[in-house]
Amino acid sequence: MSGEPYNPPRGMRDIIGEEAELYEYLFSEFRSIARARGFEPIITPTLEYFKLFEAKSGEEIRNAMYVFEDKSGRLLALRPEITASVIRAYIRHMRARPKPIRLYYIAQCFRYEEPQYARYREFWQGGLEIIGDPDVNADLSAAITASEFLERVGVKHYYIAGNVLVYRSLMRKMHIEEEFQDHILHLIDKDQVDRALEELKAKVGDEKAEIFKRFVEVGDINKLEQLIEGHKDFLGELYETVQREQERMLTFIDTLKQLGYDVRYSSKLVRGLAYYTGLIFEYKVPSEKLTQSVGGGGRYDGLTTVYGAPFEYSTGLALGIDRIALVLKESFKPRHPVKAVILVLDNAPLHIGYKIAKMLPRDFLEVFVYRARSISRALEYANKLGCRYVLIYGEKEHSMGVITLKDMSTGEQKQVPIGDVLKEIRLALHAR
Repeated sequence: MSGEPYNPPRGMRDIIGEEAELYEYLFSEFRSIARARGFEPIITPTLEYFKLFEAKSGEEIRNAMYVFEDKSGRLLALRPEITASVIRAYIRHMRARPKPIRLYYIAQCFRYEEPQYARYREFWQGGLEIIGDPDVNADLSAAITASEFLERVGVKHYYIAGNVLVYRSLMRKMHIEEEFQDHILHLIDKDQVDRALEELKAKVGDEKAEIFKRFVEVGDINKLEQLIEGHKDFLGELYETVQREQERMLTFIDTLKQLGYDVRYSSKLVRGLAYYTGLIFEYKVPSEKLTQSVGGGGRYDGLTTVYGAPFEYSTGLALGIDRIALVLKESFKPRHPVKAVILVLDNAPLHIGYKIAKMLPRDFLEVFVYRARSISRALEYANKLGCRYVLIYGEKEHSMGVITLKDMSTGEQKQVPIGDVLKEIRLALHAR
């Protein structure tokens, strides 16, 4: 029990100092890029009903949720991801709005997983969702906006792309129920392909399992095209649907390549969420230490129907802010405004200090008011905080209508009229 009251729960963290500055920087840049590309903010509850996520979150996430009953016996969950909440909010508030609807969010998520490097039980996501657009342009718009953000903050990355509809269509033709489909895809996502194939073989027999195996093991996107064509009869009425989604993936990959992005096809990319319906993709960084993706997304057309609403096209992605922060942690240097403290001695009126603070601009000055009896201790405190300027306001300054401006970097100080403080600071900074 020793020390427990001062420690966060396992897998949770206090983010302070320069690391907190890094997170704030990433939040700010993500918002800036999202807004510049026509996405508007959405904020959803941290707590939702468990049923919202139970239906289509997937086996791994469903088992990792924080679930509990409230005092009225309602089964609630800390959100493990945001997309389901966005769709719920869309159904409730936004169905009548012009489409497509473009939304972004920055939010905490929670999963009860084994903590390890780059994996926490409380983590941050920055996401983009587009509802009501069936065209591949929606997928590209979200993907490229996320890439612009990664480029802005200095994270080199490449894409991995895949098509989960191929696997779902094959299993549908094998008359495999959706829950077992989700299980097989979960095993592939966890890199347990052999186990997935064995379980599939036990379910549908060697011949059909062999067909599925060919698609899972194909490494070349051109050979995938040949496989789809070669199994046209097996796919039957689903063939054209698979072809359309395959064309979407090819256009997605080609367009990104035309824009200079590195995009690689992977037959084993299926992602852990059960609501994906077609094109899927992930963002990877060239790092030996960080092997996990820093984000990903794809098509989740029809997720609205799971909650009893009409079918709607939808696509989106989420970036892992914590993983991006790990990539940037060593190189990030926070850019602070010039820091100043207004030192109001206890023999002078305190409200004048706040009037002075309101006079000073916030674009290049970080200013706060500090009350003290001892000038020497106050200066020592200001020095430890890295304050460039100390503005001293005591009884003498009050009687004269001035303020003493001290430059901590040079030790120089002088009395200036209160109305000239900003001008003096600008002159001093320009001189340096």
